[in-house]
Amino acid sequence: MADKRGRRGGRVPQPGEKNPSGRRKFSKTNRHRLIIVFALLIVVFIILILRLVQINVIEGESNQRNVLSIMKYDGNPIPYKRGDIMDRNKTVLATSEKQYTLVLAPKTLLDGKDEEEAALVKTQTADLLNRFFNISKDDTMKVMDENPDSYYVVMKKELSYSDREAYDKYVQKKEKKSKEEFTIARGITFEDTYKRKYPYSTLACDVIGFLSSDNTGLWGLESQYNSTLSGTNGRTYGLMNEGTNYENVIRKPRNGYNLQTTIDINIQRIVEKNIDTFQKKTGAENIGVLVMDPKTSEILAMASSPVFDLNSPYDLTKAGYTEKQLDSMKTEDQSTLLTSIWKNFCVNDSYEPGSTAKTMTTAYALDNGYAAADDTYDCAGQLTAEDGTVVKCNEVHGTVDLEEAIEQSCNVAMMHIADKIGVKNFIQMQKMFGIGQLTGVDLEGEISCSNLVFNENTMGPVELWTSSFGQGYNVTMVQLASAFCSIVNGGNYYRPHIVSQILNDKGDTVKLIDKTLLRTTISRQTSDWMREALYQTVEKGTGYPAKVPGYKIGGKTGTAEVGVRGSDDRLVSFIGAAPIDDPQLVVYVVIDRPHTDDQGQSSFASTMAGRIFYEALPYLQIFPSEKIDENELQDYKDAIKDDEKKAKAAQEKEEQ
Repeated sequence: MADKRGRRGGRVPQPGEKNPSGRRKFSKTNRHRLIIVFALLIVVFIILILRLVQINVIEGESNQRNVLSIMKYDGNPIPYKRGDIMDRNKTVLATSEKQYTLVLAPKTLLDGKDEEEAALVKTQTADLLNRFFNISKDDTMKVMDENPDSYYVVMKKELSYSDREAYDKYVQKKEKKSKEEFTIARGITFEDTYKRKYPYSTLACDVIGFLSSDNTGLWGLESQYNSTLSGTNGRTYGLMNEGTNYENVIRKPRNGYNLQTTIDINIQRIVEKNIDTFQKKTGAENIGVLVMDPKTSEILAMASSPVFDLNSPYDLTKAGYTEKQLDSMKTEDQSTLLTSIWKNFCVNDSYEPGSTAKTMTTAYALDNGYAAADDTYDCAGQLTAEDGTVVKCNEVHGTVDLEEAIEQSCNVAMMHIADKIGVKNFIQMQKMFGIGQLTGVDLEGEISCSNLVFNENTMGPVELWTSSFGQGYNVTMVQLASAFCSIVNGGNYYRPHIVSQILNDKGDTVKLIDKTLLRTTISRQTSDWMREALYQTVEKGTGYPAKVPGYKIGGKTGTAEVGVRGSDDRLVSFIGAAPIDDPQLVVYVVIDRPHTDDQGQSSFASTMAGRIFYEALPYLQIFPSEKIDENELQDYKDAIKDDEKKAKAAQEKEEQ
């Protein structure tokens, strides 16, 4: 049977039958419409091509100049203001002062003017900048001659508001009277910049730190909180409107956050004054002082010597060195010296604590049953280990009880206690008190001393003995002070901190940093006993020079060897709390190698601590709780005046 399908598989229509595929034929009318649409598209395409040619060929040179001009002017940053650093009462310790950069726009001033008009404008502009900003007329004329198409030429930096105040007033008057003068002023603009300033120069320099040339924090809080204090720059964009005039589009900067610290500027002054007096009168390789609130571990003052000027931190003459001394130093020696001065002794350096560590040994032993209040110890001035090593006491004390062992600072008693504690427990005790560990204080460069304390493999019987009275291992000031705070505050070990809150530039609190309890070290009962023992140590023991008329102060002295074992170099210290019945203030003084023949006098440190208590307690409105002997008080005041006179005389002699 024949196949009736078409060539493409369709069925061949039969006579009288409609198109079986259902497809419509493309009529002549539709073809005409399609041709018209194509023609219109071709016309539009030709118009677009012509416009592109006009833009790229006819207007190309002009647009290129405009783009290049914008590139010079576009993208100028608007600097953010770095956050302030304040004390606990919001006294500003570090701030960024606004300054101005004078920018000249020759294009704005000269555009559209003929040769004669341009010459007049140049002269008037040069006169204006010379009159108000002491910029050479020749320099201004040269800039305008060489940069007639520029919208951005820096003429002068680091102008203060007082530098531009007279100019601004002049422009305001001219704007009302002379349109021509105002037109000139439109070509003179000012960009905001900031310069870091430290209003109190050397005060709390170890704590605050300073900035590098690129405004990055170096040392102290400036470094530790660099990202918090930093903000984000804004930006200006130069755009050309339809009238061929430039318009500024501004993205505002985000300023840095402010830091409110726990530092009290007045207590800081008291501390630094006492350090300065001792350094002038007696002198030492270094002195560190740390003042804390034992109930929160907030740091109220922190200082060491020598100090440096935060506004010129690289100037060693501000640290007490003469030009003659500096000329004799190599560049690398000066760099090493600068680094040592910038370091914060309270957190960046370590030393053997000496007998101040007996507070930890005694408190732990008493709290864990390795010692009792009525225990007695026989001190013959030394103990001999099984290997023949002799470990000496500071003197022969005879029979002492536990409290007397603290009062008289008996090494032999501590060695007997350490034997009962044992190596493993002693190491655990040190960890509990934070020795050999980072305290977490919010300051840059804290060291842990983890490699400067004994472990179970390195602590033998002799090392256990010496560690019990603070010899043979190292601590930092902030470690020992934090441990001591827990001993006198009822047993609560808080993380030491120096920033209390972070605020935005409007003064709103962004983050509140409250006290943080990390652990409990001893019981309240043991803490009560320790406070009484420390009080007796000041009343009639080794800490007597720290006694202040009318106040109940408790504390512990310390003496340690420095450098080569067996040398005469000593580090003396005192740590105390007041009022000892309810401690509000802990003062820790460390004096490294005092410039005397007998460096081991712990009275140097305890006396300074007493002087700090004497001024700081009344300032904090903590008043005497005991009857004051007027003769004793007068003697105390006379001793202070005498030290100040000697310090002044020593300084005058040195200057001569």
